[in-house]
Amino acid sequence: MKSVVELNGSWSLKQIEPAEKVDPSRVAGDPAGWLAISEMPAQVHDVLLAHKALPEEILVGWCESAEWVGEYDWVYRCEFPCDMGAARYDLVFKGLDTVADAYLNGRHICYHDDLYVSERIDVTGLLGPRNVLVLHFHNILGYLQGLDYPEEWRETVQRCKLVRKPTHDFPPDVFAGSDYQGAYRYFSPIGVYGKVLLAGYGRKGCGFSEIRGDFCRAELDADLSSARICVSLSGATTSPGVKIVLRLSDPDGAEVWERELEAAASGGEWSAEGQYAVESPEIWWPRGFGEHPLYGLRAELWSDGELQDQIDRQLGFRHVEMPLPLMFVINGKKVRLWGGSMDPFQGYTHCWRQDRMIRLMDMIENANMNTLRIWGQGIPYSDAFYEEADRRGVLIWQEFFFGFGGYPDSEPYIAKYMREARELILRLRHHASLLMWCGGNEMIMGSEFLNRDRHVYSVELVDRLYPELVGELDPGRYFHPSSPSLGEWANDPRSGDHHTYDCVWQYPHKLFPNFVSEHIRTAPPVMHSLKKIIRGELWPKGYDGKFTHGQDFPMPDSWMERSHHPVQGHIKTGPYWEFYDADNAYDHVYRFAASYAKEMRAGLERTRMGGPDASVPPEFRTKGHFSCKLNDTWPKVYCAVIDYFQEGFMPYYATLRAQQPVLVCFDIRDSIHLWLVNDSAGDVSGTVRFGLFDIEANKFALERELRATMGQGESGIVFDLDELKFFKKFYLPCATFDDDGGLWHSSSIDYCCVERHYRFPEARLSARIVENDIEIRTDSFARCVEITGSQGQDPFGWLFSDNYFDLLPGETKRVRILGRKQGGIALKPHYSRHSTTLFYRRRDGEGA
Repeated sequence: MKSVVELNGSWSLKQIEPAEKVDPSRVAGDPAGWLAISEMPAQVHDVLLAHKALPEEILVGWCESAEWVGEYDWVYRCEFPCDMGAARYDLVFKGLDTVADAYLNGRHICYHDDLYVSERIDVTGLLGPRNVLVLHFHNILGYLQGLDYPEEWRETVQRCKLVRKPTHDFPPDVFAGSDYQGAYRYFSPIGVYGKVLLAGYGRKGCGFSEIRGDFCRAELDADLSSARICVSLSGATTSPGVKIVLRLSDPDGAEVWERELEAAASGGEWSAEGQYAVESPEIWWPRGFGEHPLYGLRAELWSDGELQDQIDRQLGFRHVEMPLPLMFVINGKKVRLWGGSMDPFQGYTHCWRQDRMIRLMDMIENANMNTLRIWGQGIPYSDAFYEEADRRGVLIWQEFFFGFGGYPDSEPYIAKYMREARELILRLRHHASLLMWCGGNEMIMGSEFLNRDRHVYSVELVDRLYPELVGELDPGRYFHPSSPSLGEWANDPRSGDHHTYDCVWQYPHKLFPNFVSEHIRTAPPVMHSLKKIIRGELWPKGYDGKFTHGQDFPMPDSWMERSHHPVQGHIKTGPYWEFYDADNAYDHVYRFAASYAKEMRAGLERTRMGGPDASVPPEFRTKGHFSCKLNDTWPKVYCAVIDYFQEGFMPYYATLRAQQPVLVCFDIRDSIHLWLVNDSAGDVSGTVRFGLFDIEANKFALERELRATMGQGESGIVFDLDELKFFKKFYLPCATFDDDGGLWHSSSIDYCCVERHYRFPEARLSARIVENDIEIRTDSFARCVEITGSQGQDPFGWLFSDNYFDLLPGETKRVRILGRKQGGIALKPHYSRHSTTLFYRRRDGEGA
């Protein structure tokens, strides 16, 4: 039977001069200068941080003190035993960053120069009972300087793209890298970021058989009743007879069937294919449309009467159709995509952090998202991420590893890109959550922005080679050339997908785009996050909050140090000038966050409406919306709706409310229309209550009630406020929808004036804890009720089902306390001096 041992002990790290040629035997035997590594995988900076050789300020993005790390080469050493009992051994490197030579017992076994691929090396015959593995990582900047940079690439290809590693890992000045992710001034990880494995096959003297390739797929017909498991397996063997045993278990773990499949063996290789029916399959639905049952498929490889190898896959039965570009019908239901463009979870290391992934997934679910766009300028994610997406019903828009503009297009580079894509497709194609493939981020658009010809983004790759590869390895899955693409120009809002650069570029047709794959605005993070990341004063002496002619930025310089100036982060704000001027940090953060939230709400609600009225045909309705960014890789004053510390602020909760499956909202332009949007799994019927609330009189000036029905995946106008002819501009349009079955409740409070023209009352809240909920009421209109928590002195880690919401008198708001925190909770409307405090103690076994 195959054995796999993770080499995660007896590792150490050493710094050497870049020009020093590694002699593996000398390095392995020299005891001086080594740092013990307590846990693997670990990159160089992880080890240095553990040994306090670097200050912890780099964890929040102040990285000047770590720049010296990039001036040296680094050597890893691992000592490990081997029982020598297998017929064949492979060393497997799941993630090396980036340029490295590997030596085993003094023998060179591998040269690696691509962060995006793994390595598997046959080391049979090189092992002994005691072994020494040496990995020599080369200084990436020195390596890059030595690469050929042809003249024809220099105007179209950033120099850092000569190395297959994210552009954000390079300094922006010399190598045309990018500090876009937020590290100051830059940060370049190096070292081992994935597991190192020793795999043994068969028994010594008896030969071996192994599984090298598998395509296991759950297929469901459009009738949702006919289903099958399709398998295609291959591998190597020294035996003339090989067979496969397939075992399928249902989502509860009970056996569905066992099938035996004979394999064809020849010339040391074998292959087998088969299809097997599954009766009455449990159907996998995207989040918000039903359950996400997963079947377990085990494929066992037998030869010479022994179990030699096995693989396990979790599979979900679903049927996907795309009648128009980016219009998806899944299991017969119209599914529009709501989610975010996801960056790596942290920048100080490329090592996987399971805890950060789980917290992010919890926040995604809480925000009513059903899709994640895996941004092409990131890194490979662990299998655990895709397995979690399968379990939660989160759809995946997966991009290949490219971003903004041109890339080297010589044959050696094309070969690298194809290897990366092939490995990624083979690894992910069985996942129920995998919706589509995409060539990369802003390759075509970036070329157009630079006023270059289309060919600079490697047209052969995204127009022919990638589609052919996807068609060969993952037939039936949609391939999208690049994000954005498919319009008259790359970022044409009318076709394909669209990135909202209207804050810095002027273009037409932007009000109701076909698909918003990036919606970007900028603001500081929540106050306790902002305090943690800036240097200097939060509100500098002499700063008055004004933005006058001659000033560079609308925020203090200490804040703007953590923004991104080359892409005009200070201009991509929401309309903060519509909010009251601030003379303190708290109110200044509020006006930027509130303006971002306003813009996000408006954009999302227009997207949900789908068009200016219900007569718009399906091909012209908006088909989805992704926030950009979903999350921060480094602490930053920029655009993420979930900040680096995984805190949600006003933009996050505005997104949450605007992405409710059933939504009532106002379209306030020349006329005002009240809309009902239904992106749930079924038709809805219920009661709409509409009114105009007079803040000064503290009561409704008008109230109406009407019946409404909306089909699944549809939206429409349920009331035209033109019928009212006119009303005071300071009245607040308010509406609720409650369906007859009690499943859906949606509410909306909107504004006809800019916020700084309102005089908000000094609202007083009353609140109480009911199990894991907070029940909240107010005596007068409460603008932007903020809920904060503190466990001891720690304000981080709280999560609520809603926050930063408006509240009307007479309304009872119920907010669920999520997560595992407990302690003091404070509630305060923004324009009130009055706050309410509670103490929350989580019951054992409760909380998400």
